[in-house]
Amino acid sequence: MSVPSPAFPPERDADVLVVGAGPAGLHAAFYAAWRGLSVILLDARHEPGGQLTALYPDRRVYDVPGLPAAPAADVIAGLVRQLDGLNVQWHLHTLARTLEPDGEGWRVGATTLDGPRTFRAGAVILAAGLGALLPREARVPGADTHPDVRTDVPDAAELAGRHVLIVGGVPQATRAALELAQAGAQVTLTHRRAGFRGSPAELGALEDAGRSGQLKLLAPATLTTLTPTGASLTVDGQPRDVKADTVLILNGYLPDLTPLQSWPLGWQGEYVPDGVGGRTALPGVFVAGDLAASGQDFKLISVGMAQAAVAANHAAHHVRPDLRVRPGHSSEKRLS
Repeated sequence: MSVPSPAFPPERDADVLVVGAGPAGLHAAFYAAWRGLSVILLDARHEPGGQLTALYPDRRVYDVPGLPAAPAADVIAGLVRQLDGLNVQWHLHTLARTLEPDGEGWRVGATTLDGPRTFRAGAVILAAGLGALLPREARVPGADTHPDVRTDVPDAAELAGRHVLIVGGVPQATRAALELAQAGAQVTLTHRRAGFRGSPAELGALEDAGRSGQLKLLAPATLTTLTPTGASLTVDGQPRDVKADTVLILNGYLPDLTPLQSWPLGWQGEYVPDGVGGRTALPGVFVAGDLAASGQDFKLISVGMAQAAVAANHAAHHVRPDLRVRPGHSSEKRLS
């Protein structure tokens, strides 16, 4: 924007804080930042995208305006690119837990990989979808005997040079195998079925990596038990031991609203009651997407994005009363 945002109070970290980096959260962050505000974007996972990235990045979605039959991963990639050059701070692996008043703004307490952290902002937009997508537990025989069993995708550089066994057929397993192999890990990818999931490009790269020996593919295979040094598998009816310094059990994610349902928003089951502009019972706290009661069962990307845009513009006016709620037409503006 050509008019810079006045400096927010020094005790605040940003003008607006968005909880959730799914489609609604990403679009809310864009609109608030495009209006000239500073934005903090929190998400419990290690990557943006919410359900589209965690549950079905390889599937096509047909109801996103202007993107016919687009792979879900491509929809998220476009929303992320739209934030380029805007004042948005990313905080992934960050689970929002508490909400407390902070003068005329709000204080959000969260847990991160480095421990508890508090964020302060003038307004909060809740766009957490079905809740934080947390990894399923590693319920496999012998999980308590191996020294390093994980259920989520780590930083690839952290495991460079290690023997890594990845168990799972979800798209994250395919992507993790490729990224870890490229980072220098010795990777074995296994699944109880013959096929893996991923985009055509990822599956092609996986096949090439397996053929060249860059990584090992064992599928279909059955994980018999984990051991202190790796795992015992059954491959083509024959027992096989695999060495593994780290074992990744990637079985997808389950949504959890528990941390947010302590927020005093008058919850109606899984929904937050909202009024005009996504306003909640708390001044300066807005809701958009699947959590908004006004949307009811219309859990559609297009609906969530519309709610996000409206909520973001109302949040902008709340933080900066000199900014009108209506943003005007984007074709009449440009990013500075």
